[in-house]
Amino acid sequence: MKNNKREHKTRFLAGFTLIELLIVVAIVGILAGVGIPMYNGYIKNTTESTGKNNLRAIALMESNYNADNGTYLTGNNVKNTALINKNLFDKTILDPDSDYIYSVVDHDSGFQVVATPKSGVILTKYCLSENNDMDDGSDCP
Repeated sequence: MKNNKREHKTRFLAGFTLIELLIVVAIVGILAGVGIPMYNGYIKNTTESTGKNNLRAIALMESNYNADNGTYLTGNNVKNTALINKNLFDKTILDPDSDYIYSVVDHDSGFQVVATPKSGVILTKYCLSENNDMDDGSDCP
């Protein structure tokens, strides 16, 4: 009887069996196969939301500029993110290394703010007019 208990204990102290390890590896593989695409989708949605919020911030600054100066700051003055930071915000608010390039263009009676994805980045192009109409690229310049 004493000998039987000793064999039983050493079986559990020996470690995992090959089958147990294969099951764990399979479960981890399934979780990774489902989790990685979901994570990438969350990152894309977050980047696009940030782009939309930056468009709203630029539009607000354009409206403030118009209230102070009686005109919009558009055209050659704000064709890229760095110039928008300099001419509208007077400091670095928009990340120049983000996946979007921001610009402000003349539009009908006012302005239109455009977020264009950098080349090689698969994101949606967005634009926002002075009356806060968000468009997903079909009416963007």
